[in-house]
Amino acid sequence: MKSVIVTVVLGLVVSLTHAQSKKSASAEPSKSVSVAQGEVARWAGNCLRCSFEKRAWAAVNGTCYYPVDMDMKPGQYTVSRRTTGGKLESAQLTVTPKECQQEDITNFPKKEYINVSAQNQARAAKEATVINPLIRYKETVRPAVFDLPAGKPAEPLPKGEGNFGACRTFNGQPRDRHTGQDYPVSAGKPVLSVGNGRVLLAANHFYSGNSVYIDHGNGLISEYFHLKSYQVKPNQTVTKGQKIGLVGETGRVTGPHLHFGVRWHGACINPGFLLIDPADIPEVK
Repeated sequence: MKSVIVTVVLGLVVSLTHAQSKKSASAEPSKSVSVAQGEVARWAGNCLRCSFEKRAWAAVNGTCYYPVDMDMKPGQYTVSRRTTGGKLESAQLTVTPKECQQEDITNFPKKEYINVSAQNQARAAKEATVINPLIRYKETVRPAVFDLPAGKPAEPLPKGEGNFGACRTFNGQPRDRHTGQDYPVSAGKPVLSVGNGRVLLAANHFYSGNSVYIDHGNGLISEYFHLKSYQVKPNQTVTKGQKIGLVGETGRVTGPHLHFGVRWHGACINPGFLLIDPADIPEVK
């Protein structure tokens, strides 16, 4: 009788130990990736569905992409994927801090952007109520109609000024961080859509001047600011490389240039990640 009891107890111990080990293994993913604020991670190979904390979306051409907002709190997060074979896998994504580059703009000529009138403050606030719902994360999005790398927003495209996420002051007054990458493209040069998509918004705004927002599916929104003019309208379908406007200096700018920005599943990311070979994006391993 004692031997039977001992056997049962040992069996329970082994079962509990196995269960705890299994639970521990699932709680601590063996795969991981590390990216800085404003960057993107990827998980390649027969992916069907991707999740990042409480958000989820479809894979793009069999790869899960995890965009990290430039203001996301540094730390460890869990990402998951469902493969085409039905397997559910998790990994640890570590977000590291990205130092905010200081950009002090002095002798700014457009004084209406330094001491903003109540009328212009109201205008900007009204414009934000239109823009914010377009660029935030949505549970349901159109299927992706783009490939990576994306096309260039200008041809040729000079090296960017490296000011994505910059902390700015104008004549000593602090302003919001810079949400895109500036490219020193001359006034009047064509601005091109970086991928197939549908125009969400084309309008003149107080801060960003003549602006175009394009939905490329899968929650990817591209932004083109300070245009001299635009030649597309909302709900218009555009193709990769299509001319959508001309480089200008409208809105809060010091001179003509192309501001190119990206929102992906609501995250404000460095748009340069769309222009490189996906193989160069940090990968879950």
